[in-house]
Amino acid sequence: MSNTTGTVPDAGRRQRRRHVLTIQTLAAALLVLAAAVVYSRGASAAPTSASTTDQPLSTAQQQTGMTSGQPFADPPVLDTVTSPNMTITLNAHDTRFAVAGKQVWGQSYNGSFIAPTLHFLPGEHATITLVNNLAVATNLHFHGLHVSPSNDSDDSFLCVAPGSTLQYHLDLPANHPVGTYWYHSHAMGTTCPPDGSGMAGMDMPPSPSASLSPGDVENQIFAGLSGAMVVGDDRALLPPAPRNITTHTVDLKDVQLDKSGHIIQNTDTTSIDSNAPTVRLVNGQLLPVLTIKPGETQLWRLANVGADIWYHLQLDGYRFTVIGQDGVPASEATTADTLLLPPGKRYDVLVTAGGRTGRTTLRTLAFSNGPDGDSYPDTPLFNVNIAGSTQAQLPTVSGALPTSPPDLSDATIAQHRSVTLSGDDSQGFLINGRQFRMDSSVFSTPAKLNTVEEWSLTNEAGEDHPFHIHTDSFQVMSINGVPQPYVGRQDIIPVPHAVNGVPGKVVIRVPFSDFTGKVMFHCHIAAHEDNGMMSYIDVVD
Repeated sequence: MSNTTGTVPDAGRRQRRRHVLTIQTLAAALLVLAAAVVYSRGASAAPTSASTTDQPLSTAQQQTGMTSGQPFADPPVLDTVTSPNMTITLNAHDTRFAVAGKQVWGQSYNGSFIAPTLHFLPGEHATITLVNNLAVATNLHFHGLHVSPSNDSDDSFLCVAPGSTLQYHLDLPANHPVGTYWYHSHAMGTTCPPDGSGMAGMDMPPSPSASLSPGDVENQIFAGLSGAMVVGDDRALLPPAPRNITTHTVDLKDVQLDKSGHIIQNTDTTSIDSNAPTVRLVNGQLLPVLTIKPGETQLWRLANVGADIWYHLQLDGYRFTVIGQDGVPASEATTADTLLLPPGKRYDVLVTAGGRTGRTTLRTLAFSNGPDGDSYPDTPLFNVNIAGSTQAQLPTVSGALPTSPPDLSDATIAQHRSVTLSGDDSQGFLINGRQFRMDSSVFSTPAKLNTVEEWSLTNEAGEDHPFHIHTDSFQVMSINGVPQPYVGRQDIIPVPHAVNGVPGKVVIRVPFSDFTGKVMFHCHIAAHEDNGMMSYIDVVD
């Protein structure tokens, strides 16, 4: 069993520029860059990154100077549960931080590559202050939370200009699902240009493109602006015996470095290639070692908090017991040999060690998301050391779990809608044949509050697209015509790529409850939403 992170061969590598230039978008891109230069004057900026005319570094070269094999460390926690009425402050700024012991230039909330985990309770009012010390505009999205998409709540149309501060106010319903969520920048160039103009969001005139915006989603997540959130404690859903088991938050995010120690960014001279050699990290650590006692059960909160790449997880010799997905308790506990986590995906799982001392490895298996997508090598993520005194094994958790949302199979359908995903690197990424426009939705009719709609998601492209919707989780009804059993709700589903000209298709049911406003939906490969694969639906009372 190898302890060396797998590498991707450099020869013949497709350097796929993720930002699409057209005659129409070039002028807008130049204006965006000019604004970024104006606002970066006088700012404390990192040294200039190297040009992509150089060959990308191999994974092994990027790891030089990193330390592997350190004890597994959870991210720090900002906890309003133990400190009620606390205002959480997130300071976004260009940062030189340690990544597995190596000094790296990137961007951070509060100084580290992996942002602190935010912990809330159902029914809580949470206040989060975002301080923008970046040279470009930014904002926050509280991914998966069932809170208002309007005003100063989870409104992705809001912008925080360079040098400015904005307070977000989140009112979590008393019945909010307990589980794992995450937060990240959602500063797409069309909604949030680098100078932060249009603070009211929808009042600003539409921009034709987000191309080359240094304030876009992919750049900021990739540089470090993301972290996990936990609502409540889903151990309370378990039978009494395992309710006090150890928990771990497992933030999965990769880093690509250039020769000068910068996280690679999309600029006029460089571009992020999600298919290039990369270093897979766990909580910002390289191949850490997690210790568990023989027979012990732990709860792992797995979250892909990266910008673009996928994880296909396997714990060698073991199975996962899934008790939650995308922050929503499962309808019943199930077991799985592997778990697929596209960008933004989360699973809450129980892991029980064998009765003897030993060692195993959590890895991401070799995976391709389609002939026009990326191909990733088998890569170990962290080692598990089974050591110490043997613990009495707890009863196996199985069967129904409380508080899972009701099955929508027999729900009355208020409206049927079609969402077609298409496009590629050369023409941009499209929903229903067009790129994102902030002044209008791809749907001419709004959704009505407290109704259920059925959406048919069709993928005409040659790579899988992870579909995500804000505010309201959905139920998957079928994949490529195969009915799916009810396992609970989720907020991300990979829509399979087309095969021999036959599009992939997923049917979902979306319950619009509690909140009105503009609810965004998009592919959660950050480069794809930046380049147009995003829209929104108006939810009205």
